[in-house]
Amino acid sequence: MCHKCFAMVWYAERARKDVVTNTPKISLCCMQGNITIPFMTEPPPLIRNLFNGTDAKGSHFLANVRSYNNMFAFTSLGGRVDTGRHDGRGPPQFIIAGQNYHRIGSLAPNKGQAPKFAQLYIYGTENEVSNRLSHFRCLFYMCI
Repeated sequence: MCHKCFAMVWYAERARKDVVTNTPKISLCCMQGNITIPFMTEPPPLIRNLFNGTDAKGSHFLANVRSYNNMFAFTSLGGRVDTGRHDGRGPPQFIIAGQNYHRIGSLAPNKGQAPKFAQLYIYGTENEVSNRLSHFRCLFYMCI
């Protein structure tokens, strides 16, 4: 643990790898106290209630939170995924072998298709808010 900002790090992430000690100095997180990150502010009630389960739609939101996050992504990740190393024990792994890349696609949707990824923010600026909200409503109200 960093003694300045209390971040949890691996022992191998210490600043001086040539020194073996019980109290390693860590610079990866806060540059040994030179960077101060403010504490998180309280989220708006709607968001807080979705995450803590007090909202009626909270369980649906938590089950689909990755879809909501991806919905606001500008690109998608690509690469050769190595699935042969996971034997079913331990936490799931996502291993990319070789080079990874980002796919951004066209900035305009194909004819007859709804905008997605960066197209939601760039294509048809007069409709950009309704484009984004239509994806959100479909995911939230299960009209996929």
